[in-house]
Amino acid sequence: MVRMILNKIDSPAQQLEIKINLHDTPTTNKWTTLLKNAIRSKAPIKKHVSMHGWIMDTTRTLKHIVDEAHYRVNKINEYNFPKRAWELKQKTITQDFKIDLDLSIDNLIQDKKFNFDIVNELHDKFVQLEGAKTLDNLVDVSPYFELAPEDIRWHISKINNIAHELFHWGEEYARWYRVGYYNPEIHVHYYGDENKVRYDEQDNDTFTTTWNHSQVHLGDTTVGKTYWDAFNDRDDHIHNHELEIPEFITADFVLYFGNTSTREQNRDDMAAFNKWMYDRKLDSDEYKKRIGKPVIGEIDCMSSFGTRVQEEINNIVNGFNNIHAIIIDGEKSTYEWTIKQEEIDIEQHA
Repeated sequence: MVRMILNKIDSPAQQLEIKINLHDTPTTNKWTTLLKNAIRSKAPIKKHVSMHGWIMDTTRTLKHIVDEAHYRVNKINEYNFPKRAWELKQKTITQDFKIDLDLSIDNLIQDKKFNFDIVNELHDKFVQLEGAKTLDNLVDVSPYFELAPEDIRWHISKINNIAHELFHWGEEYARWYRVGYYNPEIHVHYYGDENKVRYDEQDNDTFTTTWNHSQVHLGDTTVGKTYWDAFNDRDDHIHNHELEIPEFITADFVLYFGNTSTREQNRDDMAAFNKWMYDRKLDSDEYKKRIGKPVIGEIDCMSSFGTRVQEEINNIVNGFNNIHAIIIDGEKSTYEWTIKQEEIDIEQHA
C-alpha cells in the first residue's frame, strides 16, 4: 500500500490521507522499487504541476491562474534581453521579447466556451523563449533562455506550466457544462531523470485505454508525446518523428478522480485512434505497443473518503492542494515546502 498525505497550502494543519492499493504485477513491482529510491534519496517533487483540472477548488480558481499568468508575463516583459546580451558581449539578441496577449477571464471564457486558441498562443511564446526541443535535440535553447538569469528562466518555465494548467482547467470546464462532471487528477512528478528502468514485453499488458474512477497509473516522461496522448490532445500540429512509444518506468504516478468510461466510449475512442494513426501512416502494430496508460493500482475510496461516489470524493479533495508526504512500506518522504515557496523549483530549472 502507498499512502499520500495532502494538506492545504493556507491551512497546513488540515490533512487528508489517501490510501492506494497496488496491483501485483511486474510493472508495479518495478515502480515500487523506483518510488522507494526516490523517497530514500529525498528527491524533490514538482509541486507546481501536481493539481490538474480541479475547477471547483476555490483556493486555485481561474482568477488565481490568470493573475499568476499576468505576474509571470510582466516579469518577462520587464526584463531587457538586448541589454543583457550587450553586457555579456553577445550578438545573439538584437531585439527585445514581449508577450502581448489578452489573458483576461473575459477573453478566456465567452458564452461558456473556453478560448483554447489564446492558451496555445501563450504556449507558443514559451517555446519561442525557451527553444523548441525535439527528440533529436534536447540540449539547444533559445538565445533568450541562454542569456536569462535563474529567476527569469523560472518565469519562462512557469509560462509553460500555466499554459498547461489553463488547458486542463478549460478542458474540465467545458466537460462540466457539456456532460455535468469533470475529470481532475493529482500528479506526482519527481525531479531528476536517472531513477528509471525500461519497459519490456511483460509490461505491455499493464496498459489500458479505458478510464476507471480512482485508478492510479504511471506518469509519462516521454519527450514530445506518446501516440495516445497526442491523439487525445487533438494535436494535429505535432510531427510523426516527435511521437514515441513509452520507454521508461519512473517513480512518477497519477491519481485519476474522473469519470469511468463506458464500453461505447472505449469502442469509439479506439476506432477514432486507429483512424488517426492510419491517416498519419502509422497503422503498423509496432506503433501500437503500450497504448493508453499503465495502471498499477487504485485508490481505496472507502478507507480514504468514506464513500465511492465521484462527486462526493471530489468535494472532499477540493482544497487539499499540497502534497505533504508519500509513504510506502514504512518509508516516508515529507515535502515541507509549498507551491508558494519556489526556491527548489528555481534551483532545479536553472
